[in-house]
Amino acid sequence: MAIGHSMSKRVSGAALSYLLIFVKLVVTLFFTPILVSSLGVDGYGLYTLVGALAAYLYILDFGMNDSVLRFFVAHENEPVERDAFLAKMLGLYSGVGVLVLLGAYTMSLLAEPVFGSSNTPEQVETLSAMIIITGIGAASIVALNPIGALLSATESFVFLRSMEIAATVLAALVMVLVLRTGGDAVDVVMVSAALAIVQAVLRIFYAVFVLHAQIRFALPDRETLGRVGGYAAPIFVVMIAETLFWKLDSILIGAVLGSAPVAIFSIGVTFNKYFGSFAAALSRVMTPEIIRQIDRGADATVLTDLMIRISRIQAMFLLVILSALAILGQRFLVLWLGPEFAPAYWVMLAILIPYTLELSGNTRNIILQVKGLYWQRSAITMTMALLNIPLTLALLQIWGVVGAAISTGIAVFVGYVLIALLLKLRVGMEIGRYWLETARGILPLAVVVTALGLLAERYLPSGWKALLLGGLVHLTVFGLAIYWLAASPDERVLIDRFLRRFRRTRT
Repeated sequence: MAIGHSMSKRVSGAALSYLLIFVKLVVTLFFTPILVSSLGVDGYGLYTLVGALAAYLYILDFGMNDSVLRFFVAHENEPVERDAFLAKMLGLYSGVGVLVLLGAYTMSLLAEPVFGSSNTPEQVETLSAMIIITGIGAASIVALNPIGALLSATESFVFLRSMEIAATVLAALVMVLVLRTGGDAVDVVMVSAALAIVQAVLRIFYAVFVLHAQIRFALPDRETLGRVGGYAAPIFVVMIAETLFWKLDSILIGAVLGSAPVAIFSIGVTFNKYFGSFAAALSRVMTPEIIRQIDRGADATVLTDLMIRISRIQAMFLLVILSALAILGQRFLVLWLGPEFAPAYWVMLAILIPYTLELSGNTRNIILQVKGLYWQRSAITMTMALLNIPLTLALLQIWGVVGAAISTGIAVFVGYVLIALLLKLRVGMEIGRYWLETARGILPLAVVVTALGLLAERYLPSGWKALLLGGLVHLTVFGLAIYWLAASPDERVLIDRFLRRFRRTRT
């Protein structure tokens, strides 16, 4: 694959990834108030609780997807070997899909014992039905995960992101129609599951007709299982840990406080996934290239430089958004959903501030995977996730949902520092230089602009017009300041290239 063509695909993929995030954010902003008003706070809490439970179904992938992706990248010029491996993985993942169905059925049986004391019988019955429907969709997606790994390995990012954009818009439109015609939370979940299955099927068509892959099923041999499992096992442990981090809080809140507080907590962490998506969009399209660099023997200095380059771009985007949320977030939440959701502002900040550190350096995860150090990272993450459970339960009693968020934020920060030390000690990466060069110019500017914005916010009139104008002014001023005062000439070239691609994807 020509280098220029490959880079063009990555830039286009990154631009579409950010467009997808923007579309999902817009859909969330317009669709969530409709969902809350149609389902009520309790109903919306149940809906988000199902999302938290569904995360535990998706981890039955066992972390193998990244392992499969790595194999496809290593054998990208060997179609016969690729198709033989794909057949074995489809056979294996079909069995995993059955496990997902069994997991969903088990969860539905546990709905009453776990959530019955803090929710009505009708709510528990609804929750059980939603779990089964979500499980059917999750099983279909997981069973076909090897196809998605193949598309990512071949850098088919334009197709993947375009399909997701279309599905996001279509799902919102259909859900609004369903709710307006008297549908409930069960119907909403049914629409989500159906569209997820459609996306999985479309990936198959692309693999067959564009990539010319042969789709068949075979049983994996012991050698293949050992190779995939050895790479995937620590990733699976991290998946469990991260699911505990981000989804267990909702389950604990639902069991201890009921469904309504789950809704407030869920709104507070709504922006987490967009933050994560912003950061992951760039690292995801760079994953194949990072793997190639390490396989060619890139040393610690080269890897540190690569991490700095990616992390600085991630930090620029993330800090601009975080600053706007810190200044205008509470005002926005009250206008958006009502004063009862004001506490969600503190939930949001308690998690997003340390999470920004984690996300701006998420390229390290690829390095740890390929270097064979993911077990150590998984041990750190799992330890933090387990320690977060008793701390969450304790702080829930003191500060409610905000306490749960503070607990998670502390665990994220400590884990970030420990993994940085792992990179320094085992890979030899220059973590001190990484921190200094990543923050250079960007962090001081963010602190100053945010402080000035908080001072100015108190003089902003009430209402949507003032909020939108204030947000636009802040993003424009901060964005231009980052571009001219913090970004290097090379970074400005990259930003210009990305923005051109982004504009093309919208026209």
